[in-house]
This record gives sequence, C-alpha cells and structure tokens, in this order.
Amino acid sequence: MAKPHEEWTLEELRAEARRIVDELARRATAPAKKQKADIVRACEHWVRGYAWDETFTVEMVEDEFALHERKLAQTLPVAERQRLLELWNVLRDDRARRAA
Repeated sequence: MAKPHEEWTLEELRAEARRIVDELARRATAPAKKQKADIVRACEHWVRGYAWDETFTVEMVEDEFALHERKLAQTLPVAERQRLLELWNVLRDDRARRAA
C-alpha cells in the first residue's frame, strides 16, 4: 500500500511529479494505433534492397509486387508500380555497369 502524501519528502514528491509528466509526454507522442504498412514503401524497399540480381525479370518483379499486395492487403497504384519498375531498371543497369 502506498504511503500517505503527508509522509512524502519534497524530493520524493518532485520525483513522482517528474515521472508522471514524463509518462504523459510519452503517451502524447506515441501513436494511438499501430500504423498500417505502406505498400509503396514496402515495394520500394524491396526494389532497393533485394531486386539486384541480374537474373530477375520484369515478371519476377511484378510477382514480388503482387506478393506484397496480398501480404499487406493493399493495391499498388498503377503510377507507383510504373515508377518502381523504372527504378528497378535503373538500379539493375547501374549495378550491371559497376560489375562489368
């Protein structure tokens, strides 16, 4: 059982007040709900991180995008799909030039 407030020292009261303020600040800055993953960001991370193999084809990249869409239950917008395919082509060509 907590001790009565009249038995608290001034330092203990200050420390408790700081703890409460810190907790309220953490709660205020924490997101209320876990944000849903973003399909565009997930696909772009995949393109930048894993789609480097020169054996990858456009069909394989499209299949990976479809896998991400199913996993996240979101649809990749057409314009973003095209942008990511262009990014993939640029990165693949750049890596092939550096490897040669």
